[in-house]
Amino acid sequence: MIELPKRCLVNRNIPKKVFYEKLGISTSIKDDFVSIVDKIIWLYKLSEDTLGISKTKEVEEIEVFEIDLKEKKIPKNVIRVIAKGIPYKILFVIKYNNDICYGVKIEDLYFSEWNEELEFNFDGLNLETIFENIVKTIIKEKDNNKDFSILIDNKSKKEELSKKIEQLKNKIKQEKQFNKKVELNQQLRKLEIVMEELVNE
Repeated sequence: MIELPKRCLVNRNIPKKVFYEKLGISTSIKDDFVSIVDKIIWLYKLSEDTLGISKTKEVEEIEVFEIDLKEKKIPKNVIRVIAKGIPYKILFVIKYNNDICYGVKIEDLYFSEWNEELEFNFDGLNLETIFENIVKTIIKEKDNNKDFSILIDNKSKKEELSKKIEQLKNKIKQEKQFNKKVELNQQLRKLEIVMEELVNE
């Protein structure tokens, strides 16, 4: 849930064409802007002036953008384009009717589940700390005190490994030769051990 001081409120509609006309995007991504996104609202601006918390070299401002959808589908390409076009960190509030989820982009995109109860903490030593807390809340690492870059690196590795494990499981299901199946199962076990190590780090 987002609770911010009134001085942070912007509540300004941003025309979609600002993004797809000025950033030279592909036709398919423009189609996503038109067919999936209803409107984009710049909800809040978190800065030294509005929040009274100092910026850092890494995080000068944090914007909160609401993306209202025409269908219940997270428009990942649209979010990548918006994040690329705005020189500040962004917390995305994604809405479809009464359904809501949250997203952020660092190196990768991360999203909460739809209608997940999240409590964001907008207190911190500086804006960088606040943004790190936002990310930790979304990726379910809220109480993890590890270095932020290590945390994100671990998250990326786990997601990549999870995809490989799923692909290997599907391959095992389809494999007809017993010997090959045994070999693939050995590979799977090795990946699962690596995943266990990452989870327990």
